[in-house]
Amino acid sequence: MDSLPGTEALAARAEQMAALFGSRAVGVATGSVDRVHEANDEMLRILGRTRADLAEGISWMDVGRPADAERDTRAFDHLRRDGSSVVVKELVRPDGEGVPALAILAATGRGPLRWVAVVVDLSGDERLKHLAWSEAAIVSTLLEDAPIGFAFIGPDLRFVRVNRELAAMNGFTVAEHDGAGVFDLLPDLREGAEPLLRAVLDRGIPVRDAEIVGTTPAEPGVTHTWLESFFPVRTAHGPVLGVAAIARDVTRVRSLQDELAATSLRLSRALHEMQETLQPAVLPGADGYSVAFRHLPADAEVGLGGDWYDVVRTAEGHLVASIGDVVGHGVEAIGDMARASSSLRAYVSEGHSPDRALGHLDTLLGSTGTSMATAAVMSVDPATGEVCLARAGHPYPLVVSTDGSVRTLDGASGPMLGALPGSRFTTAELVLRPGDTVVLFTDGLVERRGESPAASAARLAQALSAGADLGVEELADLVLDRCLLPGLRRDDACLLLVRRDA
Repeated sequence: MDSLPGTEALAARAEQMAALFGSRAVGVATGSVDRVHEANDEMLRILGRTRADLAEGISWMDVGRPADAERDTRAFDHLRRDGSSVVVKELVRPDGEGVPALAILAATGRGPLRWVAVVVDLSGDERLKHLAWSEAAIVSTLLEDAPIGFAFIGPDLRFVRVNRELAAMNGFTVAEHDGAGVFDLLPDLREGAEPLLRAVLDRGIPVRDAEIVGTTPAEPGVTHTWLESFFPVRTAHGPVLGVAAIARDVTRVRSLQDELAATSLRLSRALHEMQETLQPAVLPGADGYSVAFRHLPADAEVGLGGDWYDVVRTAEGHLVASIGDVVGHGVEAIGDMARASSSLRAYVSEGHSPDRALGHLDTLLGSTGTSMATAAVMSVDPATGEVCLARAGHPYPLVVSTDGSVRTLDGASGPMLGALPGSRFTTAELVLRPGDTVVLFTDGLVERRGESPAASAARLAQALSAGADLGVEELADLVLDRCLLPGLRRDDACLLLVRRDA
């Protein structure tokens, strides 16, 4: 009967693998994940292990120096990703003796990872020579084919060797670089590069990713930007023989980064302007009452939120103050804020009480299923000072008295708007005494990363108490000064003060 297709080839491969396992020239092992399952005699000799050790289990990660653990991990990651990996490492025998070895691993399966390894003992002189030859060949290949510029520069700052990529950057042939002074060829780069080269030669410390700006004869008059790294080249424990320089032309990248930054700045300004135009610039008041507000948008467009504030004078003469915060940041949050604040203003203007106004807004936001918000709505009867407050997941307002005492206007409750269908909102009432100030705010005014809510609340209360005898405008400024950190604001901050004047 004829052989099935591929059967002879499979048999030949099995014979080849068996021959490889029987070889005394190289170590051969198979395993899965990081465990060695099979090993030939040469492999066990290299490892200094026995068949009994193999039966008990040998981990590839345990036969190297601890300092090589990270490199071994990367080698196995490479093996999983690409199917093969080559590593030169020192294998450590149980008695502590190290054996330099070249290991070539190939994946035979990936679920879980299975592999076969061929290991060459490099401790003999001939093998070390072979390794040196191989490394030289690898370096030469990298020099010629790498898409980055490379140069070896002598201690006299003359080119010893360059690759074609760097020669093209500089505008000279490879041969024209040989023995030429670096800054004889590239005088425009002397100011930026010479101090770095001399520092590497003098101190033997590498310089990474230095930005060098200038021109070369490759494109006269055209300014380029290079990202360059300089490394000292030395023999073992010997003096620095020169500098290895690696250069990447990042001119186009920097240009794109500048364009992106300019576009981001324009977008940020447009978003800030849009957010400001959607907020009222002037708020109504009433005889015997003072109103002050502050709105500080986030400093970056990614942090721009949906904070809003508003005061409406109803047909009955009541002052209705509201404040809110739409969940999210950016353009979408600003749009949701405009819809929520304008809708709430309409409900209030129609004469709805604070709790019913929040109920209508909750239904509106819930019907879209795309936005949620917190809010507080407070109605004040100017004639009597009677206050009716409703809340939807928003921070409790505070009441500041003329004696500096600060109390929380609690009692009103309700979930975040748009979060739960059919939500109900309860109210809280109080009567403002002459000199009392109601303080409404958003969380961006008080919250700080890594700080407890209690500490944030205490800081706001202390600021209000300290400024109780100030006018509402001065009190608002004091609160901002005490509560907001200088520098970049990551979130919007709103503050709304309503005072019954004495």
